Amino acid sequence: MAQITRRKEPEKSPGIHWLCLALLSTLPLCLATTEDDACHVCECDSFKKIVNCSGKGLKSLPNGIPQDTTLLYFKNNQISVIEPGAFSGLTSLIRLDLSKNRLMELTPDMMKGVGGSVIGNVENNELLEIPSRLFYRPGREHHVLNLQVWDFSGNKIQHVAADALFGVKGVQEVFLSSNNIASLPEDLFANVTVFGTLDLSSNDLSSIPDGLLRFQRKLRTLYLHQNFIRVLRREMFVGLQNLRTLMIADNPITEIDERVFFDTQLVNLYLFNAELRSIGARPFMTRTNSLLLVSLYGNDVEVIADSVWQDLGPRCNVSIGNTLRRVPFTRSDLNINLVGTDFVQTLSVTKPERDLLIRAGFSCEKTGDRTYQCTTCHQGTYGGAPEDCTPCPSGGFFQNRTGQVVKRGADLNCFFCNNGTYVPPEAHPGKTIGDCVVCPSGTDTSRHAGFRACPCVSNYYRKDRFGECFACPLQGTDCSEEYQHLLPGFWWTWDWGSVDNYQSYEKYVQNILIHNESYDESTVRFNGALPKVHPCPRKESCQNGGDGINATCEFGYEDFLCSQCIANYYSWFNRCFECPRWYVFLLEIVAALVVIVVIIIIVMWDLRRHRRRGRSAINVLFSRFKIVLGFYQIMGEIFEALDGIHWPQALTNIGSFFRLLEVNIAQLIVSPRCYFPNFTYPTIYIEFITGMSFVVFVVLLALSVYGCRKSYLKMTKLSKEVCNNMLAQTKQTCYLVVVILLFVTYPSVSSAIFTLLPPGCDEFYLDDTDHFKVLRLRSDYSIDCESNQHVSYNYAAEVSLCYVVGLPLALFLMLWASCRSNRGSDQCSSAPSDDCNAGQPLCDVAAQTDQPDSLNTCHSRGCSETDQSGYQNESDVGPESDTELLCHANSEETNTSEGTGVQSEDVEHDDVTSSALPESDREKTDDNKITWVSFLCENYKEQFWYWEIVELARKVLQVVFVLMFGADDHFTLFATIVLSVAFLIAHAYLKPMKDAAEHRLQMCSLTTIFLNLSAASLLLLPNEENQSNDARKEFLVVFLIVINLNIVAFVAGSAVWTLVKAVWKTSCCSRAFACIVVIGRLIPHPNRSRSRRPINASHTEGKRL
Repeated sequence: MAQITRRKEPEKSPGIHWLCLALLSTLPLCLATTEDDACHVCECDSFKKIVNCSGKGLKSLPNGIPQDTTLLYFKNNQISVIEPGAFSGLTSLIRLDLSKNRLMELTPDMMKGVGGSVIGNVENNELLEIPSRLFYRPGREHHVLNLQVWDFSGNKIQHVAADALFGVKGVQEVFLSSNNIASLPEDLFANVTVFGTLDLSSNDLSSIPDGLLRFQRKLRTLYLHQNFIRVLRREMFVGLQNLRTLMIADNPITEIDERVFFDTQLVNLYLFNAELRSIGARPFMTRTNSLLLVSLYGNDVEVIADSVWQDLGPRCNVSIGNTLRRVPFTRSDLNINLVGTDFVQTLSVTKPERDLLIRAGFSCEKTGDRTYQCTTCHQGTYGGAPEDCTPCPSGGFFQNRTGQVVKRGADLNCFFCNNGTYVPPEAHPGKTIGDCVVCPSGTDTSRHAGFRACPCVSNYYRKDRFGECFACPLQGTDCSEEYQHLLPGFWWTWDWGSVDNYQSYEKYVQNILIHNESYDESTVRFNGALPKVHPCPRKESCQNGGDGINATCEFGYEDFLCSQCIANYYSWFNRCFECPRWYVFLLEIVAALVVIVVIIIIVMWDLRRHRRRGRSAINVLFSRFKIVLGFYQIMGEIFEALDGIHWPQALTNIGSFFRLLEVNIAQLIVSPRCYFPNFTYPTIYIEFITGMSFVVFVVLLALSVYGCRKSYLKMTKLSKEVCNNMLAQTKQTCYLVVVILLFVTYPSVSSAIFTLLPPGCDEFYLDDTDHFKVLRLRSDYSIDCESNQHVSYNYAAEVSLCYVVGLPLALFLMLWASCRSNRGSDQCSSAPSDDCNAGQPLCDVAAQTDQPDSLNTCHSRGCSETDQSGYQNESDVGPESDTELLCHANSEETNTSEGTGVQSEDVEHDDVTSSALPESDREKTDDNKITWVSFLCENYKEQFWYWEIVELARKVLQVVFVLMFGADDHFTLFATIVLSVAFLIAHAYLKPMKDAAEHRLQMCSLTTIFLNLSAASLLLLPNEENQSNDARKEFLVVFLIVINLNIVAFVAGSAVWTLVKAVWKTSCCSRAFACIVVIGRLIPHPNRSRSRRPINASHTEGKRL
């Protein structure tokens, strides 16, 4: 049988139990040393048993307050709630300070668990009431407290519970001053003895309940000043057998009962600054005739009964105003002083009395270890401050009475000067109304002065708080707050003079914006100079927020006049835009190159298609494009140069579009600063360098192409005549390219040159005394004209004037030489007049579609019909170029559609074979090509072969004055308008253009320029803001927009019409219409045959179907 054994369990060690008990015993200690432990948050003195938590920003009471604490301070925190029993266990607590927190209520039983007598301070909180049984300690056999001092002053207490002091046996001092208490329960102190002081001052009490103080036989000092008590009844002071001092001043007391102080042993009675008119028979009688000091000054007492004096104590001091009608008949031992409003009373008191007298309008100085000498606040000052009397501030205030105290809820206690008068700082503080003098000039004397020398009148500013006011500058500043600050759209700078000048004005502005007595007396005056205001080129860029003493720019703008772009922004038409990505920039370049290539292809294609005399559609559009280009180049420069004028916004946007057509090479590419952050070179310098470099590049490129072509032909085996002819063609092509490119860029390059000349700089005064000034370039305000760099560019621009004068002069001489060498030919007018086909009926053109010589017949007939002046009459012009183009289209269609097909083949291979043709045939072929001569003379009559040079000079002359001298000078704008009118009259009188439609287009452009300049001169005049002016301005905006856009509309219409004609030419519509017309003429009509005249045989032979 198996043996069964039982496993033995291990014995439990008794040490485990002791370890658990040890851990449990240390748990309260661990909990007491958490983050909320009072000694971790506050300052603890274990030796003196003090816990100081003042000024720690606490919102609630910390845990872990040592229970042996005697002094506990929570002053200057943000504590709002105290839970019941929060101080439980603090049996040794002597002082509890909760002043200057945010307490809104005190919970009942708050002092539960507190032993002994406590000095409590809850002043300057937000308490609304004193609850029931605040100091009650339930559960004790003797549940009474003997409190030392409890201070409830400086709260918002309106209600005090009748049993608020339940459980309190006695208290040394109770302070309830500076609250909103209107009434007190009669039995508040029924079971409480106040041994020392009761302060009920600065409340809303209109009376004291009859039984409130009946049992306060130990009360020695009672403060009731600054209430609304009107009548002193005897019942108020019954039972105050030990009362020694009564402060009841600053009440509207008008009546005193007989024997009102009979139950007291009153020694000091302060009854000054009341409203007593008369005093009855025996109001000052006491139990033992104990009164030694009676202060009655500040009352308008006129009558006092002689019996009043017999109840005063021996050698009693009486101070009364000098308003008595008769000298009092009294005892010889009394000291009666008839005093005026400047009387100052002096008292010797102890420290507790000193603290109370300071609140009652006294100023105290220490004279011994425990004694103080207190005097009533002098004239011009008022009491109520924590330490001393406060003088009335400079401005519209004075105080002619002594012992005044700031009223509850008020900031000061001073009389107002009459409107329009003030007390200057040198006479401060004002003691009588005679210290108030008349406010200085520029101020509003119909208003009270306040804390300055009267407010300034509307739109005036001042540099001294107590000085005169000056008229606000006419524009740019707002003076609504009595100091100059910038309006939006204007700019100034403090970067001149000393740094102290700006700091002084900044402090002065902070001072003048203060409308109470808290201003700094050391910054009431600004003795420096103010900056000078300048309008911003783009008003939206100068926002000027805040106080307005610093010019603030819109985001993206900076520097002088907020005219420059910050990093990662680029300038485009006087505006700053955020830099695009690099691929956007690449797409812009590619798109621009594609557009240029497409235009070149279209032009070359059209030139190859039109090998004939006359003008192709491209030629017509090209001629009109030159007119449009000239117009918008001038208008773009005008809108930029006159940017200071307040153009309507819609017109400004159109001006930005005009500048696109200026063909300013430097502005057609995004600023390099977007891709080179450290690249800060001024844009105008880039424009100048780019423009002049482009001129040199074009000339050198043409020379290089010509040289390469010449070298290539020398290496070929072609005959010398062929090589010369091909080289001549290359030369003409190079001339053409150079002339076109320089012609197109000439206005923009000239503008850059004129801008850099010395007259292009503006002088800016930086201060209002015109002592500091700078010279800035008008087109780029970031450039200092006095810098060495700009002086170098000045010299370069002056040298570059040779180009401005030389290009038109060179072109003129070249044209003159070319026309002289080809006199009698059509070199100076490569294409015949558009008037040749003017007036030609469409049916006649259709009838000639199959005649090879019809075009020559058209020219010979049309040219013979022009008048002697070379210009066709308006009545004969008709559709001018439109009919001509249709005539040419039909003629070409007929000629190129003949069965042989030779004409079409010649057109395609003309460039190749022209060099091998005989001299005479080649000249005929070359006459159909566009050359630099035809580019300049193509749309002008033969006798006005030089007129394109005149137009080139006009583009520069019409903007040169504005560019060099600015738009602010009225003579500059006048000279520009005169030049505009002169060119307009010359063009209208001479009529240099062959085509009537182009003549009208040019007249329209010249007239539009004149009207824009006239509008600019009107906008420079002073403007009065009213509704009628706004309506007229709106009409002006609409009118200017229409006339500025009609040029584009005309050219766009011409392009559409040309496209329609091209479609007509290439379709079967024209052929069908021509056949219908011819067939209609061939069908005989009986009525028409009789009236038809015989047809000349010679004329008939010239027409073929």
